[in-house]
Amino acid sequence: MFKIIGIAVIISVTSFAGSYFSQTLKNRVLMLKKLNYMLDEILVLLRCKSATVYEIAEVLAGDERFSDFGFLKKVISDRNRSFRESWCEAVSENIPQGAKKSDVELLTDIGRKLGASDLDGQISTISLWQSELVSAISSAEEDYNRKAKLYRSLGVLTGAFISIMLV
Repeated sequence: MFKIIGIAVIISVTSFAGSYFSQTLKNRVLMLKKLNYMLDEILVLLRCKSATVYEIAEVLAGDERFSDFGFLKKVISDRNRSFRESWCEAVSENIPQGAKKSDVELLTDIGRKLGASDLDGQISTISLWQSELVSAISSAEEDYNRKAKLYRSLGVLTGAFISIMLV
């Protein structure tokens, strides 16, 4: 009886691990798409309102679509330091779920360069980031399509293998 329960637990845990790694890949795709939407929103705010960096951060923090980006609320609450310092620290403390090191570097770079040049320079920089994001999104989707099913299957098969070895 205990053997059967143990085997069920092993298979469940390894299946969960496979699903977890699969979900991590999906979370990265979703995070990158939200980041692209965020850049679109920043472009609109710059072009239409010539918004300051803090106005941009306030609008983004109040938008439901970007609720996963917890660093935005921290940026608007910390106005005693420069925007760049607040942004970089907030990103390093609140890394979005599923983000890779390169994604975090891009987010940090956004905070460093936003508001650092004239309007045309900022718009050009954001367009460059968006082109980088398009390739990152397609790469992340490709990874998800290739590896997600593998991770889930590998989790179940690993559990089955361990269970067979114990019996």
